[in-house]
Amino acid sequence: MTADTEVRLFAEDPVGFFGPSRWRMHTLAPDRLAALQLAALRMRYAELRDRIPVLRTIADEQRIGEIGTLDDAAPLLFPHTVYKSYPVSLLLDNRFDQLATWLGRLTTVDLGGVDFSGCDSIDAWLDLLDARTDLRLAHSSGTSGTMSFVPHTRQEYAALYRTVRLDALPDGVPWREPMDVVWPGFRTGRGGIDRHAGAMAEQMADTPDRFHALHPGSLSADVMFLAGRLRAAAARGEVDRLEIPPALKARRAEFEEAQRATGAGMARFVEELADTLGGRRVASLGLWSVHHAMATAGLVRGIESVFAPDSFVFSGGGAKGTALPADWAEPVGRFFGVPRVRLCYAMTEVMAVNLLCDADRYHIEPWVILYVLDPETGDPLPRSGVRTGRAAFLDLMADVHWGGFVSGDEVTVDWSACRCGRTTPGLSTAIGRFGGNGGGDDKITCAATPEALTEALEFLNGALA
Repeated sequence: MTADTEVRLFAEDPVGFFGPSRWRMHTLAPDRLAALQLAALRMRYAELRDRIPVLRTIADEQRIGEIGTLDDAAPLLFPHTVYKSYPVSLLLDNRFDQLATWLGRLTTVDLGGVDFSGCDSIDAWLDLLDARTDLRLAHSSGTSGTMSFVPHTRQEYAALYRTVRLDALPDGVPWREPMDVVWPGFRTGRGGIDRHAGAMAEQMADTPDRFHALHPGSLSADVMFLAGRLRAAAARGEVDRLEIPPALKARRAEFEEAQRATGAGMARFVEELADTLGGRRVASLGLWSVHHAMATAGLVRGIESVFAPDSFVFSGGGAKGTALPADWAEPVGRFFGVPRVRLCYAMTEVMAVNLLCDADRYHIEPWVILYVLDPETGDPLPRSGVRTGRAAFLDLMADVHWGGFVSGDEVTVDWSACRCGRTTPGLSTAIGRFGGNGGGDDKITCAATPEALTEALEFLNGALA
């Protein structure tokens, strides 16, 4: 294997590079990991610099030619707002051809041959991109009144879940057979967390009968956009002036069914799981609040220890504005019948599921370069010791868009080896947000909260009554 081949394998196929061992992925010597990351960073920069107009513009403005160190790329990290930098009128007026032109400045995928003239909704636009291109856009929940669109690909999600599924096995054991997946949400969707449903269905469940979703349909991006606009309009006191597109009005019955299924449907869902999957080994991914709601629905009905104790349950996303008890994970573990719930730190923009270790550190996946930036200057803090600042990342798995971005998260990282034995940098669980004290909108979320979705559907039904 040549050095170039090794570097590409490291960035694009972690299982191919490390073998079926999550432990090996997180125990490379730090200097070896840094060397691999730098080589992969140089590769990505050389491949993408002149093919992604936004990256080329920033590089020219910063006068950055070659990359000499990991920190040389810090000025090239995109602010998260770049993924929603289009005029919101393009969504409101169904100008999806122009939205595709904007998207083309952020990806190497050629969208010139796709006819978007028939698209009358965000869902229709995303349907067309899924059908005609390799892109699998992941959108935010639109809590600011617009939506972010991150240009991932089907291949990226597949590579991620070929890795994640190893967490459901003893270390070093290769994946051999599918397992049942419990998904407490819509079967499909294009939101940050919803895209993971499709990847889990393909890479873990393998066949449709092994993928068990709360709702058999798709979570509408149009409803999520309406939810975000509703929240933004309420903050301005302008809800009465909010207009509903005709295409959204025509889908009223679909959204009413979605509201019923995601409300009373949870009780029926847990009962069906107990009847059909009782005692079997499953994998489940969900938000903290959703897993907690699922467990609550089961426990009040006397349903607990439903699945095999070696089932794999991982939750992420934080509380998402919901009031959860401090011990929310305990009833989740009791309902599922597992000794612990695996917590993860993840986000829409990065192809990674960073798991919490026994020493309470979220370990950053090796194909993701972590930066901790000075919140005042934006300069990268030293990659040693314990540092607190703004989290930024460069996802080396990204090959059709630039994987570097600056988040709104305030984190504390420990660059030293963890007492759990892992050597990858670990984040403290005390993760905060910038922007709450006069900092403006500095928040991107990976999924709509159940409350926001309910509000949007109630508003839609009330407006159409």
